[in-house]
Amino acid sequence: MDSYGYIEVVGLVPAIAAADAALKAANVEVVGRENTGKAMIAVIIKGEIGTVRAAIDAAEAEVERIGKVVSTNVIARPDEALSALY
Repeated sequence: MDSYGYIEVVGLVPAIAAADAALKAANVEVVGRENTGKAMIAVIIKGEIGTVRAAIDAAEAEVERIGKVVSTNVIARPDEALSALY
């Protein structure tokens, strides 16, 4: 079953770095990007729960080197209605 992972950062460059680190760290898929306001961008990934957690951890570590992480979250076994968002 797929899980969703979110990392919200300040700026486009950290968002791209987060997505790159997540994709390199685990077998996940980037399913979206949302501008959440005031230069904050959320990157949304999906995959198996263990790989999503590893990808979010890697993305967070990468962004902390170059920018600011606002928040992260992993949703395991999301309700099917959530898939309509992405």
